[in-house]
Amino acid sequence: MKTTLAVLAFSVCATLLQAQAYSPELNASDPKSFGDPVKAELTSAKMEKEGIAPVPVEISVMLKKPIVLGCQYIYRVTNRSTDKTVKLKMFAVPDQVYEEKIKPGQSVDLLANTMSRCGATKEEKKGVNGCIGCQPSLSITEVSVK
Repeated sequence: MKTTLAVLAFSVCATLLQAQAYSPELNASDPKSFGDPVKAELTSAKMEKEGIAPVPVEISVMLKKPIVLGCQYIYRVTNRSTDKTVKLKMFAVPDQVYEEKIKPGQSVDLLANTMSRCGATKEEKKGVNGCIGCQPSLSITEVSVK
């Protein structure tokens, strides 16, 4: 049993170490609208070896709603390439893994639940306010192009 737990913990840690994490900001005036996107150029060792240029993407986030013990966010990942379809494997929390193919110019929306709220006091953690101060992030573990 201990060995199984150790292997599982190592697997999660190894995945976390290889991931590229992006933390887009929530919209300060209206958290239920997408905030300013983070722009990134995604590549992998295989893409570099094959001479494939990095794929430009945008990642933005908005608050969907507070849930019982945490927050529910929607991440939008947009492929800004004009000619490459990108396949991404990513996660917002380690037990919610997404695998998506995104065509040039298209976007996908990913629903993610966190099991925590932000704020120093009980009052700060209540309702929408408990989700605004958090810094949600999306980690990309694998990138390939089609």
